[in-house]
Amino acid sequence: MRTFKRFLGASVAVLSLTGAAIITGAESAAAADPNFTFDVDRDGKSFSIGVYNNHTRAGFADWNADPDNTVSPAIPGDALQVRDILGDGWGIEAEAMAQSGGAGYRMATSRGHSAYYASGWKTGNIAEGTPIVVQVCAVKGDKSQCGTVYGTA
Repeated sequence: MRTFKRFLGASVAVLSLTGAAIITGAESAAAADPNFTFDVDRDGKSFSIGVYNNHTRAGFADWNADPDNTVSPAIPGDALQVRDILGDGWGIEAEAMAQSGGAGYRMATSRGHSAYYASGWKTGNIAEGTPIVVQVCAVKGDKSQCGTVYGTA
């Protein structure tokens, strides 16, 4: 019985806060002022960077270190791709570059395309084991919010 009372009390509190947020316009303010966050899912030297707009998945930047011929179509190695999956007016842009601060190796972008959009794989050979940085940004005009992930080619 005590568990049910806690559940009921928590439910009333959550509903009250939700109602207050809607009444005060907190939801429309959040939609007008995006806050992008990023996470990473690694698989060996390859990884996918998730991009979130106010906790809603907006897209990905994918780094594929080695060729993957187990899927069709095959995915090339040392390859970068972005996917924009949220029609929020923001694009996804990623650049793979040397960790040493050198010039970028390649860039993938969804600029100029509506969601859902997946760029082609941007590829080329990078010496095995080369330290790289992949910076992914949510972009809109001259605005950007970025996250960075470190890896190797």
